[in-house]
Amino acid sequence: MTALLLLLLAAQDTGINLPVEEYGLENGMKVLVVPRHDTPRVYCALYWKVGSVNERPGITGLSHFFEHMMFKGTATIGTTDAKRDAEINAEIDETMGRVREVQLIYREYERRGAKPNIEEQVRLSERMKKLTARYEALVAEQKKITVSEHISKLYMGNGGTGLNASTYYDWTRYFVELPANKVELFFWLESDRFLRPVFREFYPERDVVKEERRMRYEATPTGLIGQAFGAMFWQAHPYGWPVIGWMSDIEMYTLADAMEYFRVYYSPHRCTAVFVGDVQATQIRDLAQRYFGRIPRGKDEPPAIVTREPEQIAEARMHAEAPAQPFLTIRWHAPGAVHAETPALDLAMMVLDGQSGRLHRALVEEKKLALMAGSSYYVLRYGGMADIDARPRPGVAMEDLEKAMIEVVEKLRKEGVTERELQKVKNQSVASTARQLQTNSGIGNALGLAEISGNWRDVKGYLDKVMAVTPDQVREAAAKHMTPQGRNVLVVKRKEKR
Repeated sequence: MTALLLLLLAAQDTGINLPVEEYGLENGMKVLVVPRHDTPRVYCALYWKVGSVNERPGITGLSHFFEHMMFKGTATIGTTDAKRDAEINAEIDETMGRVREVQLIYREYERRGAKPNIEEQVRLSERMKKLTARYEALVAEQKKITVSEHISKLYMGNGGTGLNASTYYDWTRYFVELPANKVELFFWLESDRFLRPVFREFYPERDVVKEERRMRYEATPTGLIGQAFGAMFWQAHPYGWPVIGWMSDIEMYTLADAMEYFRVYYSPHRCTAVFVGDVQATQIRDLAQRYFGRIPRGKDEPPAIVTREPEQIAEARMHAEAPAQPFLTIRWHAPGAVHAETPALDLAMMVLDGQSGRLHRALVEEKKLALMAGSSYYVLRYGGMADIDARPRPGVAMEDLEKAMIEVVEKLRKEGVTERELQKVKNQSVASTARQLQTNSGIGNALGLAEISGNWRDVKGYLDKVMAVTPDQVREAAAKHMTPQGRNVLVVKRKEKR
């Protein structure tokens, strides 16, 4: 284990004071500890540097799928008969491999715009019927020896709260809050499920994710519209596919796909463990060495993300209808988390946003064109998305609303911001961070996500950069990144009943 590093995040300009202790294990895993003894609880989390950006066509959404799989247990957790469970898993995988062969035959016919003849249809149908019956019998047998939600029950039975996981473009996290005297449970369970996971119920869970995707996209008025807009916006980058994945990929996942993805991306050197709460740093260091130190470092380094989004040369537009309230979004490509120009553009977007922001004042209060108007800046590891959004008042033409939105942006690009506006949003940025750092989970999440994007020290370092931004830098950032040719416009009108 490398030597302890203690850094006090403190400065008069921000008032942020956060003692962080860092340890490095021999396998490359990083451990961050923030002792806070006001309540006997501890936020425990693992932040993995793997997300949808690491996928490829054919396995999109697999990072999110691991959220589900990692709760299925290990060789000793989640089953009453590990030997038979392993045998059933192998039999299910072999059966579903044959199902996949039939599915690929049908897909080839579809690609050709053809259908199998009657004899072939009967043969394939009978084959699928037998395979499906075999699969269902194996699933039913496995269910009898499966301890459902075993990991969750172990945590909840020991006072755990907020157990969950989430996946985004650049990261996956697993987290829970525990009583201070139960922290060792986290080390035991997490090291076991990442050291020797068993992806039981793989194919039934694949169906669960398919349904989750249907509910999130197909069954919502604007779900597929947002998905299509994202794919239009990112021409080349892997950010272009949805985090949950394409349906055609999800329904073809194999256990071999999952095991290979796990082997490459779930190496401890891609993980940061974060503990915030009523703990001692030496206690966490010893537990980390004992439990996480036994996980071997992966032998293969994942491929680098080399695809860059090409410079946009012309405005792109998408028009759609939906049985929902109409809205208009204009999106620009923006710099990523650690880019030197991000703080200035972040402040520019904040000037546009909020009840006292320029968009609301101009579109809602003064011109009475919109019911709401605001902005968002989605900062990612390899880029970002700068959005302005508005919902028109009844009877307002989308063309008039879009024109007014662009006028607000162009004024910002040409004239910049006042000292008063800038100081206001700087204060808001500091206050927002301070609020987040009032809770154990807020501190832990800030540190974990900062480490994924660059370095956990950026929690405070970013605020220092924000405080140093000048009005000219805000204007320059807006002028550079919010150009006419860089606009991606989404116009969604209400779908009228026919």
